[in-house]
Amino acid sequence: MKKIIFYISLGIFTFLISNFFFKADKKLKNIAKADTIGIVTEIKNIKIKNVKNPLNASIEEYFDNYILSFRIDENNSSYIGVSFLDQNFEEIGHFQKIDVQTNSAQDPRIFKFKNDYFLLYNDKLPIEHFARAMHLAKINLKNFIIDYKTILDQHIKTVEKNWVPIIDQKKLLLAYKLMPHKIMQLDDLKKNSLSHLIFENMSFSRFFWKWGTPRGGTPAKKVDDEYLAFFHSSFGKSKKNKTYVMGAYTFEAKAPYRVTKVSKFPIILRNFKNTRVYFPTGFVIKKENNKDMIYLSYGENDKTSKIAVIDKEKLFENMKEVF
Repeated sequence: MKKIIFYISLGIFTFLISNFFFKADKKLKNIAKADTIGIVTEIKNIKIKNVKNPLNASIEEYFDNYILSFRIDENNSSYIGVSFLDQNFEEIGHFQKIDVQTNSAQDPRIFKFKNDYFLLYNDKLPIEHFARAMHLAKINLKNFIIDYKTILDQHIKTVEKNWVPIIDQKKLLLAYKLMPHKIMQLDDLKKNSLSHLIFENMSFSRFFWKWGTPRGGTPAKKVDDEYLAFFHSSFGKSKKNKTYVMGAYTFEAKAPYRVTKVSKFPIILRNFKNTRVYFPTGFVIKKENNKDMIYLSYGENDKTSKIAVIDKEKLFENMKEVF
């Protein structure tokens, strides 16, 4: 009798899981795959010595090479690591663990602002064990010590994640939300001095995206006359079995920073059936054969980090206007 109950339970469980993945596959089945239509031309694996799984690595330029920040999960704790890569994305030297005085820092985005390097990450607050806020930390890359960190708690939500740094060399802006596009400004980087920018007679641009609510991903950088960034979204009823996809969007370079274009469909690859999580974290742009190529760092399946080489022209061809 026990065996019968066991096999019935196993069958029900298998059916539910298969049904979930079937629905996820169905929602993505007819979408053009980025590596078949020329948006993604190559995928590069990120390997960091002595780090089994560098999670959600974020890339930034460092002189003629690159710098990465990433999450390290070990012993039920999470830490931030930093490493350097050469032009071929091979590691230079050894990674450095950045001490931010906690063991619960997650998903750092690294970016350069006024010739200094910063990490924007989420971490636990001391008030409640489940409350998390965004933190800004300035890194001294000579000794890999943070010069200071600023807790950017806004007392809005219990858990804050995925704010978007907007790289403007005159002021530090942060996108709190994509839909509607809500922008904050941090005047004093050493204080929680965030101000929520309000634009009179602003009609927020909303775009249609049927694969979940768009949330922050990479820092936003100026490309041509606008800002470009990549976002992520998720769909699915079960929290553990959600499917995460990514897309690109552009927005105005000046206030009120209206969203102008968005991907027509998620940026996924042919092997999407084996990839349930695409989590974009950073990008740089380089010239290859007189073409602008985007090197997009992203986390895959909460297990590893990769670089997608993206043809900028093809990416923009597959974006639509937002009105």
